[in-house]
Amino acid sequence: MLFLVMVMLPVARKAMQAEGPGAGLGMLREAADRFLPIAWTAMVLLGLSGAYLAWEHWGIRPGIFFTDDGRFMHLLQAKSLLFLIVVLLSLMHDFWLGPKILERLDQARASGQVLPQSLGRKIVRMTAGVNLLAAVTILVLAVLLIRP
Repeated sequence: MLFLVMVMLPVARKAMQAEGPGAGLGMLREAADRFLPIAWTAMVLLGLSGAYLAWEHWGIRPGIFFTDDGRFMHLLQAKSLLFLIVVLLSLMHDFWLGPKILERLDQARASGQVLPQSLGRKIVRMTAGVNLLAAVTILVLAVLLIRP
């Protein structure tokens, strides 16, 4: 996520300004095509490894997860909820909103129209921002889980 925000978007914007919108959009589409499978594989592995560690290492079962009232469990519940939010927002961003917005931008570009600053583009940026914030919060919670 940080690579996309800090590297890919600025490079794509420069390409859009220098060579036109098609170059930047093509660059973003190619990056998505290459990195989405890797990102989703990593997300699935993180979810599975987290569930495995909770089950095997800490002995957390569903009954304990939903009823325990300790600090550790509250942190783990918050981390798990944020992970689910990241997965849901990523699904929406990667497979519904993102492709829909790119399709509309391609149509506008093909017809010679100015690229629209639509509500959809703002929602895509907002979901990406919320996802980034949630991911950073998950990292902070992970550190707090290993601290007594």
